[in-house]
Amino acid sequence: MGHTNRDEWEFEYTARDIAAAAAKQKEYREGRVAAWLEAKQNVMAEIKESGLEVSESVAAGMANYTKSANDYGPQVVIRHDLQKKLTECHEKIKTHQRAIDEYDGWVQVLSANPESRLKLTQADWLYFFGKA
Repeated sequence: MGHTNRDEWEFEYTARDIAAAAAKQKEYREGRVAAWLEAKQNVMAEIKESGLEVSESVAAGMANYTKSANDYGPQVVIRHDLQKKLTECHEKIKTHQRAIDEYDGWVQVLSANPESRLKLTQADWLYFFGKA
């Protein structure tokens, strides 16, 4: 199998076209943030409805119980599955918000120089024009 030049290929676009692509990527990410915020609200509602459990030390309920290091008193515990879902929502929101901020910066820079011609590598092209 011979060596190819694919890694060295460059594709030329105007900054205006790249800015438009960055704006579309930003819009897509904004939609993802909205979807994950909704998912987070649903998880929060589920937690409020059914996710709380009360955990007590077994020893605390015994008649001959004496105070010991095992007495942690009643504790409210969130179901692990709901905590996992909540954490996933939080992480996805953060990830997509960071991408929104990045694409917004590119929209500003590229829009300020709309006639500039820029050469994109494959990775650059995928960043601006690729399907997320």
